[in-house]
Amino acid sequence: MARSKRYYEKYSVPPLKLQFERGYEAFKEKRQWVKKLSTGATVITTSNPYPHYTMQAKEWQRGYDKAYFENLNELSR
Repeated sequence: MARSKRYYEKYSVPPLKLQFERGYEAFKEKRQWVKKLSTGATVITTSNPYPHYTMQAKEWQRGYDKAYFENLNELSR
């Protein structure tokens, strides 16, 4: 279902850079990570704080993903 331009204008609150930075920092925040003792796996318990249909949520997710892939590149070196 395509959303109208007016719909996105209503839910895009500038500056979206803040949401991007919050998403980036959310991945870097180690308090959000939980170590499962039985399996040895690390589970990240961070969730997007914005409603999924908003531009804020998309920008937060974009920042989170950027931090994830930067971390992945550092680990593969």
